[in-house]
Amino acid sequence: MVTSPTIPVFVNGRVLAAVPGTSLAQLLGEHEPTLLASILDGAPVTDARVLPVDPDAPVYSGAIYRVSARGRLSDASDA
Repeated sequence: MVTSPTIPVFVNGRVLAAVPGTSLAQLLGEHEPTLLASILDGAPVTDARVLPVDPDAPVYSGAIYRVSARGRLSDASDA
C-alpha cells in the first residue's frame, strides 16, 4: 500500500497535513471548514511575514498562515 506523502502546514497555530499541490482553500475545506467560510466571507489571510496570501495558491512545507477573525454585527444590538 502506497500512501501519498504529506507536508506540514501551520494555520492559526495548528499543524495540518497537506498533500503537495493542495491550495490553502482546499486544505481548510478538508480540516477547518469554519476558517474557509471566514475566508469566503472576506476574512484576510496572511503569511508569517504578515503579507496577504491568495487562498487558491498551493501550500508548501512549513508554511505559516494566519486567518484573521472578522467581527460581525449580529441582528440584535445593544444600542
